[in-house]
Amino acid sequence: MAEKDPCSLPDILDLHKLQAAYAEKRLSPTQLIKQLYPRLQAEEATFITLAELDDLLDTCRQLEAQPQEERGSLWGVPFAVKDNVDVAGYPTTAACAAFKYHPKRSAPAIEALLHEGGIMLGKTNLDQFATGLVGTRSPYGTPRNAFDDRFVPGGSSSGSAAVVGSGLATFAVGTDTAGSGRVPAQFNGCVGIKPTKGMVTTQGVVPACRSLDCLSCFARSVEDGATIVHIMQKAGKPEDPLWRARPPHLPKPPPFSPRTSTTPAIQHAANAAANGHATNGHAKPHFRFGIPTPEYLDFSGPGGPAVAEAAQTLFKEAVQRMQALGGEMVQVDFSAADKIAGMLYGGAFLAERYSALRGFLEQSGKARPTPEQLAADPRIERVLGAILSGATKWTGADVYDAQAELVTATAHTRLELAKVDFFLVPTALNHFTVAEIEGQEKGGEGAQLTWAFNGRLGRFTNFVNLMDMCGISVPSGVLEHPLLPTDGSQAEADVAKRAEHLSATGDPTPSLPFGVTLLAPAWGDEMLWAHAAKFVRAAGLGCGPEGHGVLAYKSSGKP
Repeated sequence: MAEKDPCSLPDILDLHKLQAAYAEKRLSPTQLIKQLYPRLQAEEATFITLAELDDLLDTCRQLEAQPQEERGSLWGVPFAVKDNVDVAGYPTTAACAAFKYHPKRSAPAIEALLHEGGIMLGKTNLDQFATGLVGTRSPYGTPRNAFDDRFVPGGSSSGSAAVVGSGLATFAVGTDTAGSGRVPAQFNGCVGIKPTKGMVTTQGVVPACRSLDCLSCFARSVEDGATIVHIMQKAGKPEDPLWRARPPHLPKPPPFSPRTSTTPAIQHAANAAANGHATNGHAKPHFRFGIPTPEYLDFSGPGGPAVAEAAQTLFKEAVQRMQALGGEMVQVDFSAADKIAGMLYGGAFLAERYSALRGFLEQSGKARPTPEQLAADPRIERVLGAILSGATKWTGADVYDAQAELVTATAHTRLELAKVDFFLVPTALNHFTVAEIEGQEKGGEGAQLTWAFNGRLGRFTNFVNLMDMCGISVPSGVLEHPLLPTDGSQAEADVAKRAEHLSATGDPTPSLPFGVTLLAPAWGDEMLWAHAAKFVRAAGLGCGPEGHGVLAYKSSGKP
């Protein structure tokens, strides 16, 4: 058997491997880009604007001409940027052609990455105006899910997660207002970091909800992602209203050190957990983590009981793995957090979505459009128009009422958080096919739209920024989709429909990634990263299909 090329894709894209290959002169930025570019071009709908090859090679030449001592920490590292974040020389569209503009300068966080020598590959696709968790709400198409193109890639940072999960970039920048930096991470089998709100400045970002928006990072490992977030964090300045420093009264956390080893006892437990063996108390509990009570862990969906049971088992295994690493599991009351999750799209807070786009929606000083006009606006996706049409009914008093309700619900959840070091939750409860989402959100002319499936994806993400928490989504397992029956009762119609769709398009039993998210109050980032890194090592999983030990499935048959 031929020995694997140590500089082959996608393994070489791991940050430390790439840096080592450059340092040892086994690879150059020019050689890497020439390897990558044909694959980037083959990805339909992942990029809205892909950099020209000549421009990328010119950047490589400039980097290679730099003296060694002037080279930054990301010298020659390829990355992508979500197309609601400004990059000088590229249009910003937010996945809406009518909104497109040409920024004069890059967002400060992107400038920081470029200053360190990163190579920006292009602007990635997204759910229009960063509204959605599915990845199908774009006139530029749906990016390919890295594992199986029949399933949604997640959103709104669909292209950013897909480019990392597909092994086309070392990392990608996304945003996260309601889960856009976490849900796509699960669906593409990569790490998604949503830092504390304001930790990374959102200057140069098209707002979705300005008071909640965060820049996020998709990476091949926790260590890589932490490195990137730290670099972007340095772009913040005290005079920047969209950045905040860690409050001085908070205890300074131990710094997260990439690739540090755990203690022998914890490593023994981690190895046992990774191999499916009981630890017999080898790992003495030294932290506590909270999980929702069973009624909130409802994995039911179009796949029926068999898929739900498989997902439930994977979450139980994640809990056991965390226990094996020295954690004590505590069931927490999730009712207030669940209520807050529903408030983001189901109440007066939706008005902030309208506020962010008001100048565009009310162009040329026109009066506020009616709900009917918003729903029929030809410039925006139909489902987005339907969502925004519900934002106009709220008054200022309604917003204040919602804020008061949020304060009460947040206080209750903080009492639950006080019992533990962090929450452990499924990143997303379900995997939906593109056909299932489009059946709800596209429809024919005059069809009634719904976004119920999208709403289910936000159960464990929507409340996080409203409560000023930080989070990280990490790979946890592989959901081996069982063979579904194609005939059944009316109550099982969704199951039969999915079974027929999967069989008609090829593989009836796909292998899909399952992820979990660690959540903590603001400024608990470093602590979460440390636990997440140990968890991923114990799971024995890498990035994307190859890192999960499965073959990517492309129903289209395209390379």
